Amino acid sequence: SSNSEILGGPLSLAFLFLRGAPLAGPPAATAIATAKCSLTWEMAFVRGILCNWLVCMAVYMASGGSTMIGKMTAVWFPISSFVALGLDHSVANMFIIPLAMMKGAEISVGQFLTKNLIPVTLGNIVGGMLCVMGPFGTTFGNWFSKKEE
Repeated sequence: SSNSEILGGPLSLAFLFLRGAPLAGPPAATAIATAKCSLTWEMAFVRGILCNWLVCMAVYMASGGSTMIGKMTAVWFPISSFVALGLDHSVANMFIIPLAMMKGAEISVGQFLTKNLIPVTLGNIVGGMLCVMGPFGTTFGNWFSKKEE
């Protein structure tokens, strides 16, 4: 799964580029990617935690919905929040930063990995595990109950 996520963004961009699809347009992708790769390691890590907290909550809330409109509404607010707050999700960054690099942003692959992808991915893991899975598993799961034989 991670391999397809890592390769999916750049390969889809390369496909679009080779097919003649324009990558030109407003410089928003370049500005966003440059800002994301200019963060300190700690800030990228914290933004990754907060982002995946919201993303995992969207998944949990959508799983509780019984209708499609309920599931869509449950997903809409947390995902819109993480986008509006400018938080970082590693999979989204695997698309936007290579796009900006193809558009000429002065970001090296090393900067992308060390200043964004690694701290954000670790933050996403911590956010999902400690902020969502841990509390929900402890509260609603049976982690600490004795197993009957």
